[in-house]
Amino acid sequence: MRTVLARALGPAAAHLTDDGLASVRFLARLETLRAAPPSRWPSLDAALLDDVRAAARHLKDLGHVWGQALYGLRREHDTYALVACLLADPATRDIGADLAREACHDWRMAPVRLLPLLLEHRGQRGTPALDVALTTASISEAALRTHGALLAEVPFAPSPRHRPIPATARAYDSASAAVLLAAKPVGITRLAHAPEIFGALLDAGPLTFRQAAQLYNLTFRRPGRSQAECAPLWLRHAGPSALSRLLALMTPHLTDYAIGSHYLAGLARMGSHAQPAMPAVTALIDRRTRIPVNDSTRDAEMRLDESILTAALSTRRAILAHAVAPPPAPPSPP
Repeated sequence: MRTVLARALGPAAAHLTDDGLASVRFLARLETLRAAPPSRWPSLDAALLDDVRAAARHLKDLGHVWGQALYGLRREHDTYALVACLLADPATRDIGADLAREACHDWRMAPVRLLPLLLEHRGQRGTPALDVALTTASISEAALRTHGALLAEVPFAPSPRHRPIPATARAYDSASAAVLLAAKPVGITRLAHAPEIFGALLDAGPLTFRQAAQLYNLTFRRPGRSQAECAPLWLRHAGPSALSRLLALMTPHLTDYAIGSHYLAGLARMGSHAQPAMPAVTALIDRRTRIPVNDSTRDAEMRLDESILTAALSTRRAILAHAVAPPPAPPSPP
């Protein structure tokens, strides 16, 4: 009950660092840590480590609350050091596994950094906490690429890969596409198979005024999948003069876990024309923390971030593959 009350107090629990119950002291020191200057972090870390075994008896989610505090302070590398310390002691190994799992949910590089440690301390027979942490770490494509050989040496099944189901493409010629669009209102803002429909029309020649108005509304009226799919088509129709407006529409949605992959695919279809969007794509790839996501579990949220990262890497390759090399420098005068 005292632990529950201390947790409910939040920042007001910071004065309870001398409490007789280890879990209350642990929560109090976490609140102190959140507001402390960096010069105090080492001493507070040491005090937390001293209490961690006893505190875990009353704090079943200790790794989660500790990880939250460290993440709030952006102490990525300190988190890895604390995980290593906890894993090295058999008495705190499961706590270290819990903190490692929390780190994998928060930091993109955590699985790469921590998977070897988790495997080292798991051995041939792991505890449930270690196995759960390993399952979470193995969601990371980068961790599997880097440490696949290590994973193959232990009896452990990585997290199953969740591959998106590819959309069923439909074949349209210009006649069937024109008939379909003629039955749709001019103000349409959503359309399945838009790339195939408008692609067939653009391949055959310029759009009619009505078809262009439909494509305009699909492109500019509502954010979402149809906008992402139609933006490259509008670029084909309107030409390079529309590029800056299109990219201004698309780049703000790249980190949206629900539709970001569609916008990234749209940029990829634009090829070298999307080069001005490369800073936004690169920023998405290079971010150290995971994008904000809301899903049923933390593992599911991590998978969504991984899928966005994979899409961003594919988009960067597509843009660079079609980039025009700069002309060679003129020879130096003799």
